[in-house]
Amino acid sequence: MLRLTEAAGRRSAGADGAYVVVEDGGRAHASRAPVHETFHVYVDDHDVLRTDDLLGMWGATAMRLHDKLEPARPR
Repeated sequence: MLRLTEAAGRRSAGADGAYVVVEDGGRAHASRAPVHETFHVYVDDHDVLRTDDLLGMWGATAMRLHDKLEPARPR
């Protein structure tokens, strides 16, 4: 099992994290978004690699993804 977490919170510009970029009259303005993201990577009981991805903003769940990776089937 592997768990990767990106904590939300105030950080200086240029720090790791998600950014919102707006262009206005040829100038770009960027601001760090208050995003908290967690990836949980694991192998299930059937030896299938799976990931759960939880994305939160302002203390609320914004998106939840669940994926599985299996070997390609012969054609």
